[in-house]
Amino acid sequence: MNKKLFVTALSSLLAVSALAGCSGGGSSTPTPDAGSSTPAATAEAGGGEASTTPQVLRFGCSGYDIVLNPILSSNVYDGWANDLMFQGLTKTNSSGEYIEGDITDSIELSEDKLTYTFTLKDNVTFSDGSPMTADDVVFTYMTMKDPDYTGPRAGVAATYDSVEKIDDTHVAFHMVAASPANLQNFTYGVLSKAHYEYSSMEEFEAKNNDPMGTGPFKLESAQAKQYINLVKNENYWDAANAPKLDGVQFLEVSEEALLPALQNKEIDFAQPAAKLENVEAVEEMADTHLVSYLANGYTFMCFNTTRPTLEDVKVRQALVYALDRRNFLLAEYGSNELVALGMCPISKTSWAYPGDDELNAYEYDLDKAASMLDEAGWKDTDGDGVRDKDGVKLSLDWLVYPEATWPGTLSGMAFDSWKQIGVELNIKTLDFNTVAETAMDAAPGEKDFDIYTMGFSLSADPDPTGGLFDYDAYSAGGYNASGFYDERSQELIKLGLAEFDQDKRAEIYKEWAIRQNELLPTLIVAYRSEIWAINNNVHGLDDIGVYTSWTDLIKDVTMD
Repeated sequence: MNKKLFVTALSSLLAVSALAGCSGGGSSTPTPDAGSSTPAATAEAGGGEASTTPQVLRFGCSGYDIVLNPILSSNVYDGWANDLMFQGLTKTNSSGEYIEGDITDSIELSEDKLTYTFTLKDNVTFSDGSPMTADDVVFTYMTMKDPDYTGPRAGVAATYDSVEKIDDTHVAFHMVAASPANLQNFTYGVLSKAHYEYSSMEEFEAKNNDPMGTGPFKLESAQAKQYINLVKNENYWDAANAPKLDGVQFLEVSEEALLPALQNKEIDFAQPAAKLENVEAVEEMADTHLVSYLANGYTFMCFNTTRPTLEDVKVRQALVYALDRRNFLLAEYGSNELVALGMCPISKTSWAYPGDDELNAYEYDLDKAASMLDEAGWKDTDGDGVRDKDGVKLSLDWLVYPEATWPGTLSGMAFDSWKQIGVELNIKTLDFNTVAETAMDAAPGEKDFDIYTMGFSLSADPDPTGGLFDYDAYSAGGYNASGFYDERSQELIKLGLAEFDQDKRAEIYKEWAIRQNELLPTLIVAYRSEIWAINNNVHGLDDIGVYTSWTDLIKDVTMD
């Protein structure tokens, strides 16, 4: 369930219940006021003299909300800041497997696979020096079950009945159902009960800008749409893995200003859009290099299948045949090496991906598209150029947002090609949040759209529960906005969730993925790549990858 929507093709982490809105913030690199812009120099872990030149890693980005609480944040950038300040019971390794988190000694699963018992390390402390115990774990995870909780982790909380303290270093989670995917629900950072204890949810949320975790950094200062300043946690409990950096800064830099800011050494690294023009620009910089990989996520195009125009699968398939996605990828990204044609809702990086030969690529074919619409009974009976059926025009509203370029490019191409097969397309431009509110936040029956596009970031486990294709997530605020129900698809989701044998799970998910590729409630437009531009004075970030975040590497990062 650790899934997120995102605005750009590389800006991962919505956004819904995990929304990540990226917006331009000007053409220059804002910096905090004097006195708070650079975290103070600190002594190296284990002793030694303070550095006279603090090593502060500056990350350029835009769109963070400064919700510095791991069970409330829904923005990718806030999530990265939280990863530096908090630590969870589990984490992923570079292969995408869930393993013991930094604060966990061991995990024991009961014979009936319904109870996970965590043995906590006995020397873990929060940034104020107070010890972390099982009480803090229980507090964190039971807060998510509070009836007044309004954060994006309600789906996580629904997977366990209770959390039990056995003693100070042992805590047991009693799950609702047995599933190998349960391990992904324990990645969220543990909160200090003493610091966050509350009498109302408003009081709890008021601590969003006053974080206290067990991680290697802590908050020094933050200013909306300007910066988040983190400094080394002088009370960090794991001296052997203490960071070598003195601090990390998140600086508000608009997408168009990222590369100039890198060139001018105003920031040290960034994640620009994965486009050929950006790759070429970075390659021309003398002191900057690139890291790239195919990401665990995709861009998508959702059909509102509750509408009479889109309820027939032949219509949805015809629309996709009439969309020249390969030319779209070249036009938008400039290179086939930076993006792959979308096929099904499982990433190509996953062990559950079926394989291209088992999936329909819906290659561009206007004649086939027109023929399928004829078969579905949509014909131009009045000669106005727009097909109709039972008195209903084949006229569609497509919601796009301007914060990223690809939705406009894709819908513009569809406008031209769909017109040739008798489909009228109305492109409605709204800001990202309004698109999300219209398509996802609205209740079933009130979702006022025919088509919308966004991006989606996946967790390491391919379980689609609660995601775009799960009918159980068709609700106000749910990820599923298509309203499409298929009994076999829902059966497969439940079978995959309960199966512990990975080979058997893979076969279940492959069948499910092939089915979504055929039924097309939502089209996977493209599998996105991610590129990172890193100044050469930064060392230790080159192993960023699909399952390795830059925050996982932070302890070994140094700067010249």
